[in-house]
Amino acid sequence: MSDIYIFCCFAPVNNIDCGNFQLNEEKKDLEEEEAANGPRQILPYSSMFVFGQTNPVRRLCHYVVNLRYFEMCILIVITMSSITLAAEDPVEANADRNIALKYLDYVFTGVFTFEMVIKMIDLGLLLHPGSYFRDLWNILDFIVVSGALVAFACSGTKGKDINTIKSLRVLRVLRPLKTIKRLPKLKAVFDCVVNSLKNVLNILIVYILFMFIFAVIAVQLFKGKFFYCTDESKGLEKDCRGQFLEYDGEEVTAQPREWKKYEFHYDNVLWAFLTLFSVSTGEGWPLVLKHSVDATYEDQGPSPGFRMETSIFYVVYFVVFPFFFVNIFVALIIITFQEQGDKAMSECSLEKNERACIDFAINARPLTRYMPENKQSFQYKMWKFVVSSPFEYAIMTLIALNTVVLMMKFYKAPTVYESMLKYLNIIFTGLFTLECILKIIAFNPLNYLKEPWNVFDFVTVIGSITDILFTEINVRPAATLCNVTYPLHPTGN
Repeated sequence: MSDIYIFCCFAPVNNIDCGNFQLNEEKKDLEEEEAANGPRQILPYSSMFVFGQTNPVRRLCHYVVNLRYFEMCILIVITMSSITLAAEDPVEANADRNIALKYLDYVFTGVFTFEMVIKMIDLGLLLHPGSYFRDLWNILDFIVVSGALVAFACSGTKGKDINTIKSLRVLRVLRPLKTIKRLPKLKAVFDCVVNSLKNVLNILIVYILFMFIFAVIAVQLFKGKFFYCTDESKGLEKDCRGQFLEYDGEEVTAQPREWKKYEFHYDNVLWAFLTLFSVSTGEGWPLVLKHSVDATYEDQGPSPGFRMETSIFYVVYFVVFPFFFVNIFVALIIITFQEQGDKAMSECSLEKNERACIDFAINARPLTRYMPENKQSFQYKMWKFVVSSPFEYAIMTLIALNTVVLMMKFYKAPTVYESMLKYLNIIFTGLFTLECILKIIAFNPLNYLKEPWNVFDFVTVIGSITDILFTEINVRPAATLCNVTYPLHPTGN
């Protein structure tokens, strides 16, 4: 037994100090430099006009902010705070669980306040570069912490205005966003989304234009046709009068006839916009489709399946909007993410394809293929047969034909037709079983099962054989029972 190893790369590479190597080297250099020189230096400006560079309070705050595990501790507190927000009881505000979580919230708010204050002392407020309020993430932290502090300060008082101030506690839901700044990968994704918004606006304009076109077409097709009477036997408003009997099990009640309009309709462009938007979400759109197919004429009630061809409108709409435009938005974000990665690698001396080749060479694994050693053996001849192109094409043809046979089933088919399909299915199952046996002989069972596709084929064949056996076992006893039972009743009862 021997294995053939295949390894390939698509482009020559002369030097490899690029890509991930360069980024890793730069990261190592920064870490070594930081370890050698200590933490970042204090900004060369006065903080709040009080704390100079040599002020002991500012130096202490700077030391705490730059501690190795300071950001990790804040991240843990943010996570715990987010968990407590999800654990609150929204119905009973004075529940014991909410009271305990309230005291925990005091602790978390105190930690965030401490973090905000020491960063303000360390960086300064606003007037010089690098100050606290010149970072949008710091502004978010300030809003969240200030809202919590104001809400706590007003928690013991009552009044309409005070309740409005208490609602600032809702800003606590923004706390999980504090994690974005502290995790570089999350920040990269967030920056990607923000940067893609510029191009999303252009696509959104095209989206609205296409939506307008479909809304106008829908108004022309369905305006005034979405009326109905609560008594389905009446199709005109003039006949929808009086009362009708409604049967609910054994009870019969008299209900008034009412002429109504469906909640979603196409009587004008604005309502058409709203209806098409609800259809594009994929929620409840089959009901709108049913109403459209049943629509008859203006100011008349529906008739089931009156105009089936109107369903083509929704097929085209789904192809254009939920499929096409949604994929455009996703592709735009992916392209933006790739552009950001290329921008980070813009100083690299290698081209994009060369870097891709390097990544492939690093991550690729050698491909293996089993081959029997003895070329004169029966196993080698069988192996050569099953790996040949004619054999593969024959199996692909059988798969295609089997798929066609499966598509030929339909409701209330003739007995002879169903029997033909059943025997064809048995023939195909036999041929696929033969393929499985030949491959097991050629590769040996252990090597055969190493390939995931072979395992899939084997499970499929076993399932098909089991299905045929169970079908035959269940059908034949029933037929035998019928043949024995019916002669016992000569009257035919």
